[in-house]
Amino acid sequence: MTHACRNARSPRTAMLAVWLSACLLLPACAAPVKPAAQKWVATWGQAMTSQVARVTGRDGKPERDAWGQPVERAPTVDHLTLRQRVNVSAGGARVRVRLSNYYGRAPLTVSAARIALAAGHADDLSAIDPGSDRPLSFDGGKPSITIAPGSEAVSDPVALHVPALSNVVVSLYFDGPAQLADFHPLEQAHTTYAVDGDATRLPSLARLPPAHALPLTRDDHIYLLAGVEVEASAGTRGIVAFGDSITDGYLASAPTAPWPAVLAALAQRHGDVAAVVNAGISADELTTDQIGAPDAGMSGLKRFLRDVVDRPGVTDVVVLFGANDIDRGVDPAGYPNGATAGDLIAAMRMLADVAHQHHLRIYAGTVTPFAGVADWYSPQREAVRLRFNAWIRHSGTFDGVVDFSDAVAGTYQPPTLAAQQSPLPVGMATVCAGDAGLHPNDRGYAVMGTLAYNVLFHAALQPPQGCH
Repeated sequence: MTHACRNARSPRTAMLAVWLSACLLLPACAAPVKPAAQKWVATWGQAMTSQVARVTGRDGKPERDAWGQPVERAPTVDHLTLRQRVNVSAGGARVRVRLSNYYGRAPLTVSAARIALAAGHADDLSAIDPGSDRPLSFDGGKPSITIAPGSEAVSDPVALHVPALSNVVVSLYFDGPAQLADFHPLEQAHTTYAVDGDATRLPSLARLPPAHALPLTRDDHIYLLAGVEVEASAGTRGIVAFGDSITDGYLASAPTAPWPAVLAALAQRHGDVAAVVNAGISADELTTDQIGAPDAGMSGLKRFLRDVVDRPGVTDVVVLFGANDIDRGVDPAGYPNGATAGDLIAAMRMLADVAHQHHLRIYAGTVTPFAGVADWYSPQREAVRLRFNAWIRHSGTFDGVVDFSDAVAGTYQPPTLAAQQSPLPVGMATVCAGDAGLHPNDRGYAVMGTLAYNVLFHAALQPPQGCH
């Protein structure tokens, strides 16, 4: 009796046996595949700087508060729509945006926000694809957000297929007074539209008159929008380009021309899963704040955590700093006579230590030559550049070295002081320079972006045109 009971099948057991037998014969009964791991990664971003400025009275002197301190304010808007178009690097099926009130002195309320793909009209960069238009929410479904001073806010994720290297349009509406303290000054195209009233749902703003409250939009700055982030595979490399105007893309002809954008395009073209953020700020220094020039940003040392480490999904950082420090930085006596090589080396060691503590790979770029610029070059400054670059190349501190200096060097027209030196100091090749020899042109940026790609992805591509 005991033996019989041990071999008898209950109805549930018998049904399970039949189901298992059927599954062995049917492909549809295969075990469900676990979705691939995903992560959030910044696919576009810019480093915010301060638009807070001192208020000047009718007498031309700064106004002061009750304690004698200068009164400072940021541009204030009211009942205004701000629409901004940016170029993403990696794509994804879900997206969110990051808004910044880091430099704000008051809470900032965004009354409504939307995101859409650009319509692709070359003559109307404000146009969106209506079928892709999505409302953005915050804090689990709220249509608006108030961002505290010194803070950022990230929207809730929204389902939207964002193709790699596409254009995304973010529209923000401010129903009440709002101080736009955070902005990024340099853009390479018409990126920003501001109109009165709530126009966030309109497919185009081109026919509307520009808002009078924000005349600086004619200079195309990015306001408040610090990042666009997509959900991508866990293996996606998040690369931040961290530096000054040469990383920011000064004198580049289009948003696709700065070297970080070239790096992003090459990665997508060659099937590498990577997102690239440009965290360059024109006139920025690594070691010293630009006192009296808030739009030049705080020093690279101070902003490294916010602009690099805290970016979602970041795995790599390429650092290119030094030229501004060598020209303007504070010397050992505390005067703005130029930083020493020792100062720059100490600062780069700090960045490397912080990057490695956060398990990031860090690549150092050598400082590009500036001997062609008469008011920039001196034998003393060139000696600092050469010593700093030699340390970058040979110290073993970094996960890799991107030798930008060698890549853009070439034949140039030396000014009087440089021409008197023997041997002639290395200068930026005229064919790759957008000015006298400090900032590259599109050709120079293409060379730099190709080199950065080769170092980070162990490739051996050739740029369309070299500098030598």
